[in-house]
Amino acid sequence: MQKIGVLLLCLFSLVPGSPLRALEVHVSPELSLSAAVKQIREARQAGATGPATLILPSGITEVLQPIQLEAQDSDLTITGKGATLVGGPAINGWQPHQGAIVKIHIGAVLPKGFLPRQLMFQGQRQILARYPNYAAKDPLYGGWAFVDAFPPSGAPEGHQWYTTLYVKPQDLRQWAHPEDVELDIFAQYGWWNFIEPIASLDAKTRLLTLKKKCGYALHPANRYHFQNALAELDAPGEWFYDKHDGMLYFWPPAAIQDGDVRLPVAEAFFKIKQGAKNIAIRGLTLTGCHGSAITFERAEDCVVDHCTITQVGAFHGSGIGVSDGKNVRLTHNEISFTGSNGISLSGGDRKTLTGPGHVASDNHIHHMGVFNKNACGISIYGVANTAAHNHIHDGPRMGVQMSGNNLIVEYNHLHHLCLETQDGGAIYTGGRDWISSRGSVWRYNLIHDVIGCGQEADGLKHPWFTFGLYPDDNTGGVDIIGNIVYRVAHTPIHLHNARDCLVENNIFALGGRFQFDLHGWTAQQHYWIDHGPTMVKGYESVVNEPAWKGMRGMELHPKDAFREDGTMMSGNIVRHNIMFSATPGVKYGDLRNVSPRWNTIDSNLAWNDGHPIVTGINQVGPDTGPPLVTETFDAAADGKTPRGWGFNHRPNPNVQLLADQGALRVDCTLGDDPKNPKSVFHGPDVPIKAGAAYRVRLRIKSTEPSAPVSLAFACYEGGKGYWQGGSTSITASNQWQEFEATGRMLRENETAWAPWMKDFWLRIDCHQPKGQLWIDDVRITEAAPLDEWTAWQAAGWDQHSLVADPMFVDWKNDDFRLKPDSPAFKLGFKAIPVDEIGIRKE
Repeated sequence: MQKIGVLLLCLFSLVPGSPLRALEVHVSPELSLSAAVKQIREARQAGATGPATLILPSGITEVLQPIQLEAQDSDLTITGKGATLVGGPAINGWQPHQGAIVKIHIGAVLPKGFLPRQLMFQGQRQILARYPNYAAKDPLYGGWAFVDAFPPSGAPEGHQWYTTLYVKPQDLRQWAHPEDVELDIFAQYGWWNFIEPIASLDAKTRLLTLKKKCGYALHPANRYHFQNALAELDAPGEWFYDKHDGMLYFWPPAAIQDGDVRLPVAEAFFKIKQGAKNIAIRGLTLTGCHGSAITFERAEDCVVDHCTITQVGAFHGSGIGVSDGKNVRLTHNEISFTGSNGISLSGGDRKTLTGPGHVASDNHIHHMGVFNKNACGISIYGVANTAAHNHIHDGPRMGVQMSGNNLIVEYNHLHHLCLETQDGGAIYTGGRDWISSRGSVWRYNLIHDVIGCGQEADGLKHPWFTFGLYPDDNTGGVDIIGNIVYRVAHTPIHLHNARDCLVENNIFALGGRFQFDLHGWTAQQHYWIDHGPTMVKGYESVVNEPAWKGMRGMELHPKDAFREDGTMMSGNIVRHNIMFSATPGVKYGDLRNVSPRWNTIDSNLAWNDGHPIVTGINQVGPDTGPPLVTETFDAAADGKTPRGWGFNHRPNPNVQLLADQGALRVDCTLGDDPKNPKSVFHGPDVPIKAGAAYRVRLRIKSTEPSAPVSLAFACYEGGKGYWQGGSTSITASNQWQEFEATGRMLRENETAWAPWMKDFWLRIDCHQPKGQLWIDDVRITEAAPLDEWTAWQAAGWDQHSLVADPMFVDWKNDDFRLKPDSPAFKLGFKAIPVDEIGIRKE
């Protein structure tokens, strides 16, 4: 046995023919981690062939360059009781600057070309100097500025939506180097954020211009902050690095001791490369790097378990990333405060449907997406990868985001997600290529408190438009079985033109708007226009592959997706589920552009805690009185807008709404404002009778041979709110046709009702991009309402379903197990194994 410094090589069973020779290496201040790896390699070259163990000492070990492990490093375990790896050097020797701010020159410490994105004080990330300041008491929804509104005339002609915005007067700033300042903004609809460099800010016009296009348009009311300017360093915890002179500035939140401040410079801690096998990283704490803490690239049979990974990654840095290879298992780790994702798994051949079999299980992942608000707890792509028994919470967007085939998401506990974004879900996938995520399973997941955050003219809104389970954009062939989803801002499950999905034996409860929905596409919508060619390409890339022959729903080519009734959404089965609400007026379900001929909803249990089941299918009986509105336009002056009529959305000032030869004419066009792109107009006010049903009949024609139009009843009160009932889609032609739409006003005990709702009006949306629309002979009458559950069933849905109390054990305390005599069991519902969900005890 040879001892080199404190390197200890222990070779066991050296008898000739013995099956095992083991190698153990201890790292110490005298022997770095990289040197220890080198010594193991040298020992193996000298004849050591058994598994090796690299043991790190208790306490802090600096790792400023990634440890790269290759084929020669196979059969290696890296561990160490109480060992912490830190990816940044200690910054000592601070000098006073101004007030509480201190400074130090660190140009010599930084790798060449490296620009710091993080600073740590006593193990916690600090705040890059910003305006407005970080709001510690309201970290998610406070501390923002908002893009200024346009004048009443709208956006200036030629406005550059992706590179310019207007700053409010109180938010104008002056900086020594504007070209160094960044804009962190939730652009357009606030799906996620972008950090973009600023080119200029004109103090006179208040026009801010970016150096390059943002990924989404910059809208009025988008929230943002400026960052990376010394002039904004004005609060404890803020820091700034001046790349022009190499000076680092910091306002410490407490007195600085040597070792308190560290600057993450390591790209990663471990990079396991192609050819490496049987690498195990166990029981370590990793903190402070600017990329992903651990990455696997084409490695096989590797493990990361019982590690704590925290405060790692800048905008694109995650906890652990796995790509390609085979059988990498990530288990019983705690991963938190990552710049981007907690875990990323990918790999597999989609044509042959062979996958690597990577597994992320029994991990506790939380507070991910510190910088990147499109981050998720676990990202899964490719084929045959699994996320199971994880606990994921407190994230800006999805809990699990996936795309591929034969992916498994099961027995996870997911909650407090979509905290900073809208239009997301706890579990999300899409299908814009037609083949994603067919063959995949979402099974026995517990999901709750999915919040959502919207950006409106009067400020941030939360909870907001978001979902529990979200098979989006033509997702195909996913089995969604045995999940419990409750307390979701909008809908526990949102099937957005999903197809060939089996939704069975789930509990969908306490959704803010509906308990489930199926929203299909039409051929005129931009979804199909934008993504149709990609779907054809995706389908044709695999349809003749042997592995795809048994895949559900692949017998239909995308070019044949639209049925004779104009709907596309098909092949979905929603059965043996419990749909539960406890709030009057919250809808059971919501259906748009979907037909019972091509989709099945049946054998479900519906309950609204004893209140009437609301479905939004407002079939009405005969008229109950004379017309409330009769408008023939015969007496209206040509060239004038008739009294009571007006625009909701006017794409540009040249669009007109005028009486013309005994009818009403409106110009149809598409404008540049993404929020108000089309012509939308309304009729005169009609007094609301709470809970009453109404019918509108009118004649419509268009200058175009086929013009999509929608009709709805709506009401609005400035500064108080807007409400709209379900819309009726019609198609006008260049011949006069009579159309009818019906709707019901809210009852006073329904959630969305408000005291300001005194009057409603007919809303008409013109979806065609050109031409003119004509309307005439408008009549609005009150009509006899029909029971909405009866109307729902008459429309072809839930023919064998029940309205009954599901008999939960204690839903008010989040116990959604069923009592033995629950009527759901008679419908075929099976008990969900609640006790098996989440992290398993070892």
